[in-house]
Order: sequence, then structure tokens, then C-alpha cells
Amino acid sequence: MKITSIQLKPSSESFYKIVFEKLKKLDAIVLCEGRSDVEVIKKILSKFTTEEGGRVHIGFTDCEGRENIPYITTIISTLSKIYRKLRYVVIIIDADEFSVRDRVEGIVNSLKSRNIQVREPQQDIISKQVYITEAIFNERFLKLLIAVNGDSSLPTRRHVLEDHCVKLMGVRIQGDIDSTKQLIKDIKECLRHIEGLTNDVVCEVFNHICRLLQILNSI
Repeated sequence: MKITSIQLKPSSESFYKIVFEKLKKLDAIVLCEGRSDVEVIKKILSKFTTEEGGRVHIGFTDCEGRENIPYITTIISTLSKIYRKLRYVVIIIDADEFSVRDRVEGIVNSLKSRNIQVREPQQDIISKQVYITEAIFNERFLKLLIAVNGDSSLPTRRHVLEDHCVKLMGVRIQGDIDSTKQLIKDIKECLRHIEGLTNDVVCEVFNHICRLLQILNSI
């Protein structure tokens, strides 16, 4: 893949550095619900890229909770008027107790409540956990990709990123548990398996993440 990743760390970097040094380079920005999402997608990306990097520049940031995603998206929409290179905004979020479609609609409705116009999202033809739409930010059309974590086939009440880790690692679910977060104590365990297994195996389990990267690679 011809992608260069750029980590955005609002909590540890000055606003000036993020806005004037990093955002201006980006073709796409990936807004993740939490730190684990960032680590997983970057680890998967590393399996497909070379040290030389590539022509597509993607920024990754941890929104520190799904409730912050619409707010941060609104900020990005404001900045997109300045940074014309930005073409894609990507949101990665857990399904939790909702269906994939309901979670996507929740994000879209939240953005609309902030006066951001969003077209009706369409399910991707390859990954059922990826939806594609367009949003109008400051009179600009930007592609909006929404990917939803979770495996509804697992016997848990909530469906989250760690569902995919459990399947990849072959962890058995025993008893009544709320979510697979209870089984994955350290995301580094999952990262080690991602690194050690073949790309085909990883992408079979993290189909939605690999599909996102495929779309972004085609920018």
C-alpha cells in the first residue's frame, strides 16, 4: 500500500503543531473511538506498507470515547476549509449493543444535529461493517467512511473491537460476559498475533479494517 501514517496526539502536542504542521499534509483523517483502535489499525497497516511510506498521508487520532467523535468531526469540518488536501474523514466505532446499521445512523444523526449535511450512507459491497457516504463541510464534499467494530455471532451483550482479537487469537468464550474486553486484558496480545499471522488471516478477521485501508489506498 502507498500509505504514510501520521499520528495525531492532541493531549501531548500543541494545537499549533497539529493544525499548522500535521493537518496540512493529510489526505485523510481516521477518528478512532479509543487508543486500542488506533494501535490495531496502524499495526494492520504496517503489514501492507514499506518503510519508504507512500503518496497517501493518513492521520490517526484517539477521540477518547465515542461521545467525542461528532465534536471532533465538527472541528475537522471547520479546518477542511483551510486544508484543501483533505478528502476523506474516517470514523471507527464499536457496535456495542446496537446493530451496525443503527450505529452508523446514530453517527450520521449526531453530525446532522451539528448542522453538517450528510447524504444517506450506503453499505460497502465488500464489507458489511463499512458504510460510505459524503458530507458537506464548509461547501466542500468530503467522503465519509464509517466502520463498525464487533462480531454479532459472539455470545456477548456488547460487540467491540476485541471481538476480532478473540477470534484471531482463538480465545474461547465461557460463561456469561458483557463484552470481550473482559478477555483481552492487554491489546498488545492482539497486536502480537496480528504481526505474526499472514495478511490473509488477519484480513479475514478484521475485514472492515482491511477494507478501509484498501479504499484509502485508492485515493
